[in-house]
Amino acid sequence: MGMVQGVCGSCGKTVRRGSPVSIVVTCDCYRVCPLCGSVMEPYVPDLDPKTYRNEDDPSWDLLAYAERDESLTGVVYVCRVHSPPYFSNRLPVEVQLE
Repeated sequence: MGMVQGVCGSCGKTVRRGSPVSIVVTCDCYRVCPLCGSVMEPYVPDLDPKTYRNEDDPSWDLLAYAERDESLTGVVYVCRVHSPPYFSNRLPVEVQLE
């Protein structure tokens, strides 16, 4: 039993696991707020996605019900420590172990 390791391409963190393991694992850096370093919580929209504005095509929001906001449907995590909250669309990063 040996150790295998790899470096995350996003944060530079070295990920180590005992062998045998999968050669690809995910780094959890996508869940850490880049502003304060706290762990972010999963973001769940408070409204139905059809009420949010389509940023690419404003013709979807003909009545202008949705205000322009940073909280789009592509947001995955949110850090509520900040005012206004920090919305993140970062996804898990795969790290290849050798």
